[in-house]
Amino acid sequence: MARFLFNIVIIAALTSCSDIFSTRTPEDPDGTADNYFNESVLELKTNFKTSLLGLDTYLYESLFLNSINSEFVYKFVSEASDIPQPDIFDEWDVEDEKKFLNGLKSESFSFSEISLTNEPIDETADSLNLSVDYLMTVTDSSGTREIKGNFIFDLIKLDGHFWYIRTWTDISSVGNISFSKLKEPYAL
Repeated sequence: MARFLFNIVIIAALTSCSDIFSTRTPEDPDGTADNYFNESVLELKTNFKTSLLGLDTYLYESLFLNSINSEFVYKFVSEASDIPQPDIFDEWDVEDEKKFLNGLKSESFSFSEISLTNEPIDETADSLNLSVDYLMTVTDSSGTREIKGNFIFDLIKLDGHFWYIRTWTDISSVGNISFSKLKEPYAL
């Protein structure tokens, strides 16, 4: 009798499973199935650098506060001296960030060196302003050049775990090429 009940349980279990011997759908090789978490400000800064070096749109997008929380909206602000019309970024959002990075990728643009330096930070708060001096070597069809300035990231921590960029301000002094200058053609 025990053997009969065991066979019934096995048959019921196998018939209740749907297609247990088929293979699953493969993951996208471009990495869009990966989750990138910014559990620390250092991790967010590392992901920022990595996304630029690899022109990884998915990783880049994961840095910005977007539809994760409708209470806040991501914003980019340019205070760079080489941008004659900083108001062109007034409506800049996460979709524009993606368009910008995809545009760089399609133009065979590359970042070869990225230096991001900042003062020590206190991650105990739920939001903070992170000032980062940047120096980057960029290459495109017109050659290689350096861009230099300062980013001020207004960061917010959601769910007590994950950091996102709420506002990104780019500041560059006279005589320097700014990061905003790279974005300018995509804002016009």
